[in-house]
Amino acid sequence: MYQPLHLKYRPKNLQELVGQDTIKTTLTNAITSDKIAQAYLFTGPRGTGKTSTARILAKSLNCLNSKKSTATPCGECSSCKTIDSCSSLDVTEIDAASHNGVDDARELIQHSNFAPALSRYRIWILDECHQLSTSAQNALLKCLEEPPAHVVFILCTTEAHKVLPTIISRCQNFNFRALSVDAIVGQLHKISSAESIEIASDAMRDLARTCDGGLRDALQLLSQLSLLNSEITLTQVAEVSGSISEQDSIALLKAIHSGDTLSVLQSSRTLIDSGKTPKLILSSLLAAMRDLLIVKSTRHCQNLIAGPVGYSQLRSIALHLDFETIDAACAQLQKSEFQLRTSTNAATWLEVCLLNLMLSSKPVAKEMRLPATFPSNQPDKFDKTPQKIEAYSPDFETTWAQVVAAAKPGNRSLLNRAQIAELSADSCVLVVERKYANKFQSHLESVQRIVTKALGRSVTVTVKQQEELAA
Repeated sequence: MYQPLHLKYRPKNLQELVGQDTIKTTLTNAITSDKIAQAYLFTGPRGTGKTSTARILAKSLNCLNSKKSTATPCGECSSCKTIDSCSSLDVTEIDAASHNGVDDARELIQHSNFAPALSRYRIWILDECHQLSTSAQNALLKCLEEPPAHVVFILCTTEAHKVLPTIISRCQNFNFRALSVDAIVGQLHKISSAESIEIASDAMRDLARTCDGGLRDALQLLSQLSLLNSEITLTQVAEVSGSISEQDSIALLKAIHSGDTLSVLQSSRTLIDSGKTPKLILSSLLAAMRDLLIVKSTRHCQNLIAGPVGYSQLRSIALHLDFETIDAACAQLQKSEFQLRTSTNAATWLEVCLLNLMLSSKPVAKEMRLPATFPSNQPDKFDKTPQKIEAYSPDFETTWAQVVAAAKPGNRSLLNRAQIAELSADSCVLVVERKYANKFQSHLESVQRIVTKALGRSVTVTVKQQEELAA
């Protein structure tokens, strides 16, 4: 009979537990020294080994081929076999989602008084215990604190914050952490070799990254990919898992960096038409930008890459971008993530976000740096005559247009109300209409930061009204 990989290769003892070394050592020593707690609480993300560890602990405590509890259960005695098949009389697994009422808790307490039928301990495993109602959790308090000597409770949950603090304080707590990419890759390599599944090394690492630290999810995906009956590639992993492929991510990054509006819109539309959600596209792009920051900041960081784009490709892209540009892109994407969740038209908002990102990714600041001295035809001081107020220098107009383009979209509407009246190496005088003067004065520090960043040098900004210059 066919058995899924995550069930076939479920750990049978504590030594086979993957990525939880501290928990493995603690429980082994507790069993060996016969220091068994009356209640345990296993918390952590899905697929990290909580329920498997609960069953292993049950087998260790009740193995009949040992005179006392053992850290290495035989797996062959009637107790071990019935626990593996979920048919043991003395080990009961309860789905707390469907048995979450106070009456269920009272029934559990009543049955816990019965002595074990064949084994040393009567063990209750409550899966997803956070689903128990508040009344049910309160009903269990006394039993958890002082249960019969032959009873052990093992509570498992993925949402520990929903468990009452009074329950938590009565249990020994074990926090199962998400598995590292290397730990998952090691297990995938071992199982794929045993099952004769051909998978490329880069595809295996990408598969491990898409599972968010859950080994069960990784094995489920490997089992599904093995049905293709060919070597598993990076593209196949992206298609089956629903993630963004490396090729698509690189195409989108390059289109944004080059300022190719048509390519950006076509790439996003192609991804959406292929079933990728705008949220997934934005998250994938944010992960790639995060990796670019790391690659730009340090060397030998291959193991820190978490996004869809490989290290070598990131290195080549990072050569053409500075740190400030990548950091600004990350901030823009993070801000857009909230707006995307609240938008009624996510696909359209994604396109707007990508276009804004494209504008902010252009190396504007480098192109706009002005010389320290200006041509002689530009006056050092603005001629304060009414005729000259509207006769701005074309260079000033171009420079201010570039400053506005370098600003964030939310600031552009305000900056468009001003024009440059004077500009020198360390100062800039802006002229605005009377009705906008107070708003500019209240945001003067922000305006000064925007101008300084755009011009590439420290500049003191002064704001004046047209009437003041005309007087």
